[in-house]
Amino acid sequence: MVFCIAGLLIFAILGVFSTKYRRYFRESIHCMRRQLLLKPCDTQFDQEMKAKITANISKTSPKLARFVFKRFAFLSWILLILMLFSTAAVAFGAYNYIAYGNCNGPYSSDFCVFGALDGSFDERVKDIKPIEAFGPTLGNPDASVEIIEVGCYACPYTKDAEGFRNQLLDKYGDNVSFTFMAMPLEHHGLSWETAEAAYCAEEQKKYWEYHDLLFENQDSITIEKIKELAEELELDMNRFNECLDDHIFRDAVKQIRDKAVEANIFATPTYFVNGRPFVGIKAFADFEQIVGVEIRGSCA
Repeated sequence: MVFCIAGLLIFAILGVFSTKYRRYFRESIHCMRRQLLLKPCDTQFDQEMKAKITANISKTSPKLARFVFKRFAFLSWILLILMLFSTAAVAFGAYNYIAYGNCNGPYSSDFCVFGALDGSFDERVKDIKPIEAFGPTLGNPDASVEIIEVGCYACPYTKDAEGFRNQLLDKYGDNVSFTFMAMPLEHHGLSWETAEAAYCAEEQKKYWEYHDLLFENQDSITIEKIKELAEELELDMNRFNECLDDHIFRDAVKQIRDKAVEANIFATPTYFVNGRPFVGIKAFADFEQIVGVEIRGSCA
């Protein structure tokens, strides 16, 4: 029965191109149906396939053919498991693509084969509108190049891109300003709370230090950890806890999220360089090229 199930999908695909495989497909269905009804498979389909496969293998490697013949049932199980896993992966990717526009999930800007097939990723980037900076800013506020990052404290891709900020400020100095705007994502645990906590830390002039600690501890973040990090920075804990527990900055965070949604931002991190959106920047060299063009343009 195991090979009947595994062969069902394989022969269904091959049957598009050959009538021989359509017969195999029908026999797979017949055999599987009988065995599901607790009846023996009366066509000996498994044995026929076992003989055909090992005969073909023996033409090039008799030793391998003997191995396959002896362990045909075991190998059939492996084939079935791999087939089920790959089918589930494709289905999961297709669902994510339909629901979120990326087969890797709602928070990913990584490569997606479905997007590559229809070009929708590039189209979605083109639909992103410029967003106005809101929140703490590093660098020269009058710089010729304004960089805005819309990210999420609970997003692993935002965490991976954290090093870009210091590299940009170190290399371009007064030529750039940098603003981080937290966009909470519904399926990321504590993404709202961490965004609010960062603004609670800003009240005590510790925004960027706390920002960095949130990403450093992303994998172990809890409400207790959020408060421990504030204590680590020697913040006034009564003031911080009151701010966090009473959700003092919930409306401010919601305002940022709403602005991001209105701007058609669909993945974090999304960057804006002088208003131009970029999704999926994975190397500082990409930033160097983009920022360099903007700086040269401002000097022209």
